[in-house]
Amino acid sequence: MKVQKDHSVAFAWFGIIGVAAFLIAWLCAASIDTAWEFGVNNLSELGISDTDAKFYFNYGCMITGALVVIFGFGHAVTAKNAGHTAGGAFLAIGGVLLALVGLITMDSESDLHNYVAISAALFIFFALIAITAGNWAADRKIFAGIGIVIAFMLAAMVFVYDVAEFSAYGIILGMIWFLAESVRMITSGKND
Repeated sequence: MKVQKDHSVAFAWFGIIGVAAFLIAWLCAASIDTAWEFGVNNLSELGISDTDAKFYFNYGCMITGALVVIFGFGHAVTAKNAGHTAGGAFLAIGGVLLALVGLITMDSESDLHNYVAISAALFIFFALIAITAGNWAADRKIFAGIGIVIAFMLAAMVFVYDVAEFSAYGIILGMIWFLAESVRMITSGKND
């Protein structure tokens, strides 16, 4: 009898560490650049700060992006249904784009930063939708419910908040979802 190991737990930790890395980078950058205000200034403005906040934010995006790529790859290869597989692929692409946010800052000559940042957010949102569908199909209704609530909150916030508020609150909701999905992967094991 051959025993198969479930590696989804190991990949789930990359999601948790990614959230911690981004949160630490964001908090450090915001504490260094006292001119930056939550919900008033765009989050990407930390990446072009006149202070050392730019290093924390930009490296934080690159490190978190790499961790999200690994998390997404692991999600895709350990998945048991199409929603989880597609969501993992979307996460991996979103992670690459998030890493590029740290490389292509707001002060670049073109609008490339905006395209990269918006694309990263969209791919992670697509991942949220696909994985939520996968959780529903796998009969993980609580985790599907978390995804549904966060997806509707994000959709509603597009119409209510300006870019600075939406990016700040959207990232917080995204981090909550990443943590919930990581917990689902850890507690599910080989079941889904």
